[in-house]
Amino acid sequence: MPRLPSSLLRHARRQHPLLPLLLRPCRDLSSARNELRWLREKALEVAQTTSPKTKWQVTLRQSCLERSRGMPLQYILGTQPFGNLEILCRPGVLIPRPETEAITTHLASLLQPPSAPTPSLYPKRTTKNKPLASQAPLRILDLCTGTGCIPLLLHALLSPHTPSLHISGIDISPRSTTLAHKNLTHNIKTGSLPQPAKKQLSFHQADIFSNNDSAQWAGHSTWDVLVSNPPYISPCAFNTTTSRSVRTYEPKTALVPHVNNNTAPPAIDHVDADTAVGDAFYPRLLCIAAQIHAKVLLMEVADFDQAVRVIGLLLATRAWEGCEIWRDEPGARKGRAEEEVVVGGGGCRFAFPSIIQKATPAEHRSSTLLQITQPRIKSKGMEANR
Repeated sequence: MPRLPSSLLRHARRQHPLLPLLLRPCRDLSSARNELRWLREKALEVAQTTSPKTKWQVTLRQSCLERSRGMPLQYILGTQPFGNLEILCRPGVLIPRPETEAITTHLASLLQPPSAPTPSLYPKRTTKNKPLASQAPLRILDLCTGTGCIPLLLHALLSPHTPSLHISGIDISPRSTTLAHKNLTHNIKTGSLPQPAKKQLSFHQADIFSNNDSAQWAGHSTWDVLVSNPPYISPCAFNTTTSRSVRTYEPKTALVPHVNNNTAPPAIDHVDADTAVGDAFYPRLLCIAAQIHAKVLLMEVADFDQAVRVIGLLLATRAWEGCEIWRDEPGARKGRAEEEVVVGGGGCRFAFPSIIQKATPAEHRSSTLLQITQPRIKSKGMEANR
C-alpha cells in the first residue's frame, strides 16, 4: 500500500487533529471525515449512557486509534446497515457485506408470492378461491447464518406479501447464533421487523457436517429455499488476497473452511489441495439441498472459477433443472444479455437474473443460483452506505 503524501496528512490535521489517524485505513479525506462523524456520534452516545459519564473526547480518540490499527469500523460502532435493518456487529462474527445484501434483496424479489407484482420462483400454493392467508408456509433455510442478516432481511422483505413464513438460520458458532437472536430482538424493538418475526424466525447452533445435528434442518419434510454464504476462501487466498484488517480482526473460520475428517473435500481431477479446501462446503450443501427437497438453492462463491467447479458438482447430481451464475448487485443489471456456460457437457446460464422469470413455470422449477462475489476480500467502500 502506498504511503500517504505528507501534504495530505498536514491538510487533514488542520481540519481535525484526529483525521490523520483515520486516513490510514480510509486512504482519502472524504471517507475519513465521514468516519470521524460516525465515531463522534458514537462517542457522544456512549458518554450519555455510561455511568459515571465518560468524556466523549476520550472515547473518540480511543476509537480513532483502534480504527487506525485496522479494526473494522463496524466492530467499533457496533452496527452495520443491511437493507432497512441495523445489524449488530461483534468481534468473532463475520461482518455483513453489501454484496450479500444485494443478492438477498434480489432473491426476495424473485420469491414474491403470486399476489405480488413480480412472482417468479415462488411455488404456486393457492387457487383463485383460496385466500392468500391460507397458503402453506414458505420455508427458507439459511446455513452458516453468522449475524443472521440474510434470514432477517428476507423476512423484512417477504413478510408483507407472505403471511405464512418460516425462516431458520443455522451456524456452528454459539457466538453467531447468540448475536443472531440479539439482532432479531433488536430489529423488532426498533420497528424494522414486525412482531410476528419472533415466531417466524429461529436460529440454531449446529454443525452442518454432523449427522447428529441434522435434525435441526432434516426434522421437517421439506424446505422451499436453501441459502448459504459458507466459508469459501482457500488457505492460500486468505493469506495473499484478503486485507490485513480482515486477517487480523474477522473470524478465519467464517472465511476458510476448517478441514477435518468430516469436512475433508473429495479428490477431484485437476483441482489442487489448497483449492479443494476452499470448495469443501459445496458438496455438503448440495447433499443437504437434496435431503430437504429444496426447490431453490442460492450459494455464494468467490469467483467464476469456483462457480464453474461448483456447477460441475451440481451437474453430477442430475437433480436440478436449471442453474444461474449471478454477478454482484444482480438486480441492477437489467437489460443485459445472458450467456451460456458449458461445464462437463452441461449448460448453465451466466445471467443477470432480472430475466430469471423466463425459465420454467414456478410450480415445476428447481433452480440453483450461484452468486459470484468476493465479499470477505473487499473491504474498501463497505462503510459508504451508512
